[in-house]
Amino acid sequence: MASTLELKGNGNIKSATVTNLGAALMKLQVKDKDGKERDVVLGFDNASDYLNNPAFFGVVVGPIANRTANAKFDLNGTIYDMEVNEGVNNLHTSFDGGMHKKDMEIEEQSDSSVTFKYVVKDMEDGFPGNRTIRIRYDVDGDIFRLTYTLDTDKDTVYNPTNHSYFNLNGNETGKIFGHEVKLYSDAYTAIDAGLIPTGEFVDLKGTDYDYSSAKVFDASSAPVDHNFRLTKGDKFGLCAEVYSKDSGIKMSVSSDLPGIQMYTGEHIPTIKGKNGVTYDSFNGIALETQCYPNSVNEGIKNAAFKRPVVKAGEAFKSVTEYKFEI
Repeated sequence: MASTLELKGNGNIKSATVTNLGAALMKLQVKDKDGKERDVVLGFDNASDYLNNPAFFGVVVGPIANRTANAKFDLNGTIYDMEVNEGVNNLHTSFDGGMHKKDMEIEEQSDSSVTFKYVVKDMEDGFPGNRTIRIRYDVDGDIFRLTYTLDTDKDTVYNPTNHSYFNLNGNETGKIFGHEVKLYSDAYTAIDAGLIPTGEFVDLKGTDYDYSSAKVFDASSAPVDHNFRLTKGDKFGLCAEVYSKDSGIKMSVSSDLPGIQMYTGEHIPTIKGKNGVTYDSFNGIALETQCYPNSVNEGIKNAAFKRPVVKAGEAFKSVTEYKFEI
């Protein structure tokens, strides 16, 4: 059963509201330059609304986020078939059966943190291994922290991401035009007609997607839905920064993953969100930390694409942080 929990903060983050359905981040109340609270994530009023969530607002996507070529992968000589749901490829594992639709157990909670637990049997979702998946949220001063862990008794693959859309002026304020964006990146993954990485990288210099120095995203900017190589590699460090002059809020994203998908929301459908507000295109920016798309396949032959393989008996852990400053 879907439950709603509020996590309290004592810094620039005043509170976060989450649900065990898809481990979705429903609200994130952040203090602006005038001391006013702004809810900076797109979403819905009720936890049950996340069952009908075509834009994946706020949820954790997995076990494999983003795109997988030909909707299949090879692990230890066995071919595993996935749902064919975008041309001949796979996007976000399964539109109806992925983690974002799972009713997770609330394992632990405090005033400022919660751990969601999801136990899945070998091949129950098409992936090998009896697995215990945990997703923990912490409000820690100015930081909203997301910790993924997984334990498995067979080799498996795991590349989750959080699909929150941010609008630092407030979720109800419309387009994100005017937000300033910086990526700690030097290249993005080249893609084919099916949006599958070719295994090569494109230098950002001279492209429409060069956010290696901070620049404003506005109505004349090229829409972005690309995966970027982070200069920090797979060490924990800064991935991206977003700033709104209107609110004075700056958000910094850090993680220990090698890539980040920046999506400026061009195809957000016209849909009713919180407090009767209608969302549509460019109303939020998603910054999804992850291994590169199709790395589960490309990584077999290309060392630059870290494969998201978790070995039996070896615990997986990954951390992403969102820091809010004024």
